[in-house]
Amino acid sequence: MGETHQRQYTRVKTCNLISYTCIDAQGTMINQGMGQALDISQNGLLLESGCPIESEYIALMSADPDDRLVNIVGKVAYTRRSRTGRYKIGIRFTGSHEENVRFATSLIKTFHYRRTKRAADTATGARAPGAE
Repeated sequence: MGETHQRQYTRVKTCNLISYTCIDAQGTMINQGMGQALDISQNGLLLESGCPIESEYIALMSADPDDRLVNIVGKVAYTRRSRTGRYKIGIRFTGSHEENVRFATSLIKTFHYRRTKRAADTATGARAPGAE
């Protein structure tokens, strides 16, 4: 039987490094960490992390292709441990529609920019700084 998706917006596969801060309902920081955005839509993303997220809210931060910081606050929908032992965290953005779209667009553009740049560097034989 086919799986029914009840998503309002299409999810786009991505692979962006995300810095996060867990915050409680009063805005107090609980802890911080790093994770990887696995997919993103206009109203949320799927984050993978080595640690579970036990807060109600989470502030997310990443860098765009020009190394400017982009951020958004979201509400944690769920945290599930995968078979690999890592955690998958569903996050729903709590910003305005414009803020949500701006953050999602930035992550998607950054992912494609870096993927295209990496492919071009590989094709030309360029190496990362410090690589032997």
